[in-house]
Amino acid sequence: MKSTIQGSLFAIGALVLLLQPSAQASCVAGGRKIGLASSKLALKLQNQAPKDKGDNSDGIVGFWHTTFFSGGSVWDEAFEQWHSDGTEVALDNAVPPLLGNICLGVYKQSGVRTYKLRHLAWNWDPSGAPLAGSFLLLMTVTVDPHGNTFTGNFVTDSFDTFGAVIPELHAEGTVSGERITVD
Repeated sequence: MKSTIQGSLFAIGALVLLLQPSAQASCVAGGRKIGLASSKLALKLQNQAPKDKGDNSDGIVGFWHTTFFSGGSVWDEAFEQWHSDGTEVALDNAVPPLLGNICLGVYKQSGVRTYKLRHLAWNWDPSGAPLAGSFLLLMTVTVDPHGNTFTGNFVTDSFDTFGAVIPELHAEGTVSGERITVD
């Protein structure tokens, strides 16, 4: 009985892996978006964002709904947490959690209300096979004077396990963010 249950669980797990979408993974799918184009939840949160924050008005520290645009359309979307110690964490919707939709970054202030981010993730083969390489996002954003939004530019590249750039996974464009608050 125990071996039958274990066998069934193994078969279900194998089936889930086989039915995964075919694309490289990272927090932004190695340049190919495979998640939602724009989530209804994120749009709802964006519409409920307060228009005047009041505190930390020109800083990046906080919780953000971030949208990336490339080629005139939404390329990716994330919830980002920027910390006062210069680190950043993103929960991305381009990749299923099974393939790694969490990315980490470091940032520094580079001007008045302007910040530069270096954001990294691992790329995994969709079959769950060994590491396929890494992903790098470089982003520069400027927070508006009220502290509610930011805008800027981004460039992404994916690298194979030898560190060589994978040209077809390159992306660049503009980025915008809306602060998410408790109220």
